[in-house]
Amino acid sequence: MLWLRPLLLTLELMSLSVAVAVAIGVTLAFALSLLRRENRLQAAVFWVCVIGIVGTLATPMVMHAAAWESTAGKFGWMSLTQTSARTYSGFAGRYSGMFACVWIHGLFGTAIVALATLYGTARIERAVIDLARCDGGPVWGWWRVRLPIARNWMVFSALATAVLAASEMTVVDLYGVRTVADEFYLFHAADPSWFSVFMVLVVPALIGVTLTAVAILRLFQPVNARIIDRGLKTSSEAEEAVGGFWQGLASLFALGVTTLMFAFPLLGVIIKAGQQTMVVNDGGQSVVRVIWSVRRTTTVLVRALQEFSGEYQTTLLLASCTAVLSALIAFLATSIAVERPRLRVYLDGLSVGCFLMPGPLVGLAIVRIFSVPLPGVSSLYQQSLVPTMIALSFRALPVAYWVMRVAFSGIDAAVMDSAKMDLKWRTRLWTIERPLIGRALGIAVTASAIVASGEVPSSLPVIPPGVVTVGTRLFGLLHSGARYQEASLAFWYLLFVVVAAVVLVRFVGGDGSAAIGSDRSNDVD
Repeated sequence: MLWLRPLLLTLELMSLSVAVAVAIGVTLAFALSLLRRENRLQAAVFWVCVIGIVGTLATPMVMHAAAWESTAGKFGWMSLTQTSARTYSGFAGRYSGMFACVWIHGLFGTAIVALATLYGTARIERAVIDLARCDGGPVWGWWRVRLPIARNWMVFSALATAVLAASEMTVVDLYGVRTVADEFYLFHAADPSWFSVFMVLVVPALIGVTLTAVAILRLFQPVNARIIDRGLKTSSEAEEAVGGFWQGLASLFALGVTTLMFAFPLLGVIIKAGQQTMVVNDGGQSVVRVIWSVRRTTTVLVRALQEFSGEYQTTLLLASCTAVLSALIAFLATSIAVERPRLRVYLDGLSVGCFLMPGPLVGLAIVRIFSVPLPGVSSLYQQSLVPTMIALSFRALPVAYWVMRVAFSGIDAAVMDSAKMDLKWRTRLWTIERPLIGRALGIAVTASAIVASGEVPSSLPVIPPGVVTVGTRLFGLLHSGARYQEASLAFWYLLFVVVAAVVLVRFVGGDGSAAIGSDRSNDVD
């Protein structure tokens, strides 16, 4: 009975987050699919939205919490009136507890669902899309043909949102929602029992099995045009082509949702950094006022680079080392698994399992491993960053592996077969595979660095004394509310995320070859 309430809260958070993510994410993917890439304005809107979506996914949950806490939290700029009193009306009055957790997880899940659905509907063959458009129009064809074909991508992204809500504890701990992961972190991490470990693993494990099955068995299967025959015959009347008005409405909706997901909280951090409470003389009386100025904002943000230089340097060092090692291991493992289909299946399952493992449990396992009474192990644990890098690799390595997995699957089979016949594995790895996936290696390093830099739950138990990262510092400071110090600390990290998002989008879609950047329904013959 002690775990009943945390389990029910976990299920509630999962269901509400998935409902918000699917409702908004699918609609956002549809709106982006209506934009024509040959139109410069609509193409600019499309890529701005994609950068915003990638930026949302690249931002760690603790940073999302810091941004929204700066906006609508206890000391957020929306919560404070001009007299420095907190308002309890409107959005700021509701932003707490379960509502705040669902808000953050729902918007993060929206980015996952939108990107996955957009990719899934864009990779369908041109002949299938043209047949659907001729029979029922672009709107009918998207909702009745393309979305059902890509439904596995939508299901996969919804499951990913649910797993994140079940296993992530930084946001729920901040707002006092005691889910299973947070219950384990607060009360059982120091002295866990087998039952507590089972409870913290059961929900992610059940969903993870389903997620792995969908990913391995369904997502990468080629599309069969006969799937849509029955659906095409049920259309009673054709729709007219989407006009400029609807494309403009779709652009406004996409920009609005993307702004809400990423740009608006980033703006909240900037506003909060320059916000100051002062006592002013008003008619002979001392009155408390909340003011904001560009000068103060600039001063606070510049000062943050000096005040938190240690946190930024430690985060950069950990993220860089973890990312390079993760990308290298993923590259070698994927290359070996190319010739061994059974090993590839095992690696797929292992990578998903490592990514889904709750952070507190990862940290606890590493602590137990480095508690073995062997010479040098204790010093390695207390005086090096090796345990911390291992903890961060549980999330960073699977990300790098799946980037490499997709990259190797895109190499022509004839090239690989010819290389296998003429070259040994070491020579083939360096002379053939490395040049072909050079861009993917860059993506893997960047993505892994972003994931490692913001991973808080697994690093808290293992990080050495006196070593503080941006994420762990924010996690400690946010429990007392987001003031200008927390906002300035988060700003430079979020700026790094914006640059990384632009780099990732440029790497993936800069040449127009990526599926999301070349939606076949918008091609010009």
